[in-house]
Amino acid sequence: MTFDIRPLQALVLAFLLVIGSFSTCVAAENVSLTIQKGDIRDVLAALSAISGQSIVTDDSVKGTISIDLENVPFTTALDLVTRSKGLAYKTVSNVIVVSSYENINKFFGNVGVYKLQYAKASEVLDTLKTIIKGDGLSADAVTNSIVFTGNGGEEAKLRDALTLLDVATKQVTLEAKIIAISVEDEKNLGVTWDWTVLPQSEDTGSSSSSKYGGIIDLSHGYTARFQATVNALITNGKAKILATPRIITIPGKAASIFIGDHIPVLTDKIENGTTTTTTSYVDAGIKLSYTPIVSDDGYITSVVHTEVSTPTLVSELKNYKITSRTADTNVRMRNGETLVIGGLINEEEQKSFKSIPFLSNIPLLGELFKSRSTTKSKTEVMMILTPYITNAGESPAIYNDKVKNASLTAVPGSQEEEEAKRIKREEQSISGEKVDASLSPVKKETMRQRFDARIAEQQTNENS
Repeated sequence: MTFDIRPLQALVLAFLLVIGSFSTCVAAENVSLTIQKGDIRDVLAALSAISGQSIVTDDSVKGTISIDLENVPFTTALDLVTRSKGLAYKTVSNVIVVSSYENINKFFGNVGVYKLQYAKASEVLDTLKTIIKGDGLSADAVTNSIVFTGNGGEEAKLRDALTLLDVATKQVTLEAKIIAISVEDEKNLGVTWDWTVLPQSEDTGSSSSSKYGGIIDLSHGYTARFQATVNALITNGKAKILATPRIITIPGKAASIFIGDHIPVLTDKIENGTTTTTTSYVDAGIKLSYTPIVSDDGYITSVVHTEVSTPTLVSELKNYKITSRTADTNVRMRNGETLVIGGLINEEEQKSFKSIPFLSNIPLLGELFKSRSTTKSKTEVMMILTPYITNAGESPAIYNDKVKNASLTAVPGSQEEEEAKRIKREEQSISGEKVDASLSPVKKETMRQRFDARIAEQQTNENS
């Protein structure tokens, strides 16, 4: 049965219903109903008659509707009818009240406060507003909570959404080693820098903003030889470790590293015949920006931006000129794989002046006791990057131990075991030492250190 309630009567009824007892309506049977361009009140009256449920409406319920329902649950039919006209309903003491969203929320709205454990309330709010319309949502930054005002159906949707949004986010730890090596000694690495897609990766739009850059994959092939040669160059003083930073970020958030100085740059501005000199500071050094995206299959899409900038003092201008080399790449890597970005060449020119005291000050003859020289050098900066996925609440050190232990106990016939065999063969081809696969992790690490030392010794003998 359908009741038409006037505004004053609706307010009285709403007051009585608010203080009344609440219960859930359960339809006794399914509904089959076909109406073409019928008044929505007539449609609700028909649903009431078929289901035996009492339905109350107010003046906000108006308009026409066409429906064709065949054996659907009563609650489904009621949802379709009310939502198609932008209406809502609330069940109070076995009576269904149909009205506008504003009236339902005003007189029967639920109020809930949902404290988030992992996500930030201010960031989740925009997503929730695309699911739940209206002004019934707000974020409280102090308690990191979502405050909700609305009907039960909307609150159920809110709970479902928060179940998916408020989850523990994995972290990505990036272990970086930044090395400076002379261009001549870089040839010992046997590497030709080129922008290539990793063998196991998907092309995600890798690009370089400078011809001075490239990447190689250290997960296959010559891993041992490459790493051992780098260690040898460092041992012999021909390469220098500039930094070994470790940064932690969450997927989709950029983390950055800067190693350098803030260089003052003078700028002259002429206005109305008056010259004004202002000083601004420009970063010069090594920059690394890293943004990871973790997929469900454990792969990490690494968005990397590197920049090497060098300040050069221009004596004629009494100002610094900044020369930059940049490289950008976007690659998909397995967890724990290593990526090397190189070819970032830094050119420097050093001028030196030497003189013999007193004698160099003799007029005319003093020039004979002076010497001037200009030295040009090219240094390449390499960045060796290894990302690891860490679970929430798990320290990178614990996770790294898991990775190392897993790599030493690879499952027979697995891809990890094949990689371990490939690395072992590479080590044997250089060192001539047989590595027993049954050795303990400690013994293996000891042999690896001896192997690196032997490579360093060979490198020294070749250069002497």
